[in-house]
Amino acid sequence: MFNCETLIKKDIEQNCDSPIVKGLEPDGVILNRSDIDFANTVFDTNNPNIIKSLILKSGKKGYGVVQMGSTPFTGAKSDLVVGTYRNKWTHEIPIAVLDNGPEVCDKVIDGLANGTFVLIVKNKHKGTEGKAEYQVYGYYQGLTASAGTNEKYSEDTDGGWLITLQEVGAPKSALFYFNTDSSTTEAQFESLKTAAE
Repeated sequence: MFNCETLIKKDIEQNCDSPIVKGLEPDGVILNRSDIDFANTVFDTNNPNIIKSLILKSGKKGYGVVQMGSTPFTGAKSDLVVGTYRNKWTHEIPIAVLDNGPEVCDKVIDGLANGTFVLIVKNKHKGTEGKAEYQVYGYYQGLTASAGTNEKYSEDTDGGWLITLQEVGAPKSALFYFNTDSSTTEAQFESLKTAAE
């Protein structure tokens, strides 16, 4: 019989050597969830909240997401959802698309409105050895659009789009992308934007 009980395994304390800081860096990578080769994803054997290697199917690639301003990805959050038998998480992250026109609507907005995605963003808080820098949203259930707005007189988007992506029912509070060290992880992150062989 399996026992999936999760328990605290570490002291709850402040890391004085690497104090937490709020916010996200302005760049990320968004992937169509159907383009990921989940069978070949490699998790860290010592920590199930770390993905070491995320493999894309042949010919598939991720797309850069750039969010300018002083608070990129404003509104990114994770909320606990209390269930009958098990608690889960809802992860939410808004994306501002500061553009409008037929090509943007065809190749970005309509896709965001109807697709399912995985998004990797960079925390300003890098954590010990850089393990907390890259955070993964949507791996388990996929991110889908929960809201979308094109307000012509918006001071925030200057008439562009604001699309909110949400993953509902995720079994983990957070997933991180880290392999060996910061430079290896950065190279893997950047390689996601090139079509896989």
